[in-house]
Amino acid sequence: MKSNRITLRSDLDIHYYEAGDESAPALVLLHGWPSSALLWREIIPSLAGRFRVLAPDLPGHGQSDKPRHLRYDLDCLRTFILDFLDALDLDKAHLVAHDLGGMAGLSLAVRNPECISKLVVMNTSPYPKWHWQLSMVIGLLKMPVLTPLFLNPFVFKQVLASGVYNTTLLTPERMALFRAFWTGNKESRNAFSKTIAVPPQNMVEPREALQRIDLPCLILWGKQDRYFSFGIARKLHRDIQGSKLVGIDNAGHFLQEEKPEQIASALLDFL
Repeated sequence: MKSNRITLRSDLDIHYYEAGDESAPALVLLHGWPSSALLWREIIPSLAGRFRVLAPDLPGHGQSDKPRHLRYDLDCLRTFILDFLDALDLDKAHLVAHDLGGMAGLSLAVRNPECISKLVVMNTSPYPKWHWQLSMVIGLLKMPVLTPLFLNPFVFKQVLASGVYNTTLLTPERMALFRAFWTGNKESRNAFSKTIAVPPQNMVEPREALQRIDLPCLILWGKQDRYFSFGIARKLHRDIQGSKLVGIDNAGHFLQEEKPEQIASALLDFL
């Protein structure tokens, strides 16, 4: 897995991981918040034998640029995917998208379906109405004044604990993979809250637009997600005609951390 950087036409400097043969079909993996492309680290090796795997850090995340002026809304993230593909001279790619990346992936499927070969959506929010607990938690997390509190190692662990079924997985090493990129400098700390500041209603496409998606689509979901319940997955499965739904037992929101072998197998079967 190689660590690379590329500058997009928007002048954003983007970090990404790459693995596999450059002549193989392109497969782009999009993570969510508050993670980075390292969320895919245990899955990439299994995919690299069949695909050219590209896992970028989203703008504002990981080792990518975190400009203060950027509004991390749906247009920004969708444009980022298009610019990333363009910078790599890719007309089309398979797209696997989780959480915040999933919102962007669904938007791309609605507005630029010609860029996607097959789509995989994982534990995300396709609809504007959130569970009240999620709305409350995100409301607190996106307050810049509280960022130092939430980046405290103990408190940050509690935030992540709500996203996994098996909390024993939250070792100090795994915690550091999530937390370190938010604490390195002032820009990183600012991005922690800014990257989720946009209201949920501005981060989704209309339901009727989702119902017009006409792509091979897999909905792959950790069934014990406390905030993005499996009921959301079933609803999205009904809305995207012809989609395939696979639920992963004993896995929460960060199913890549809990069930990497099952996730890799499901992706290879579908793709």
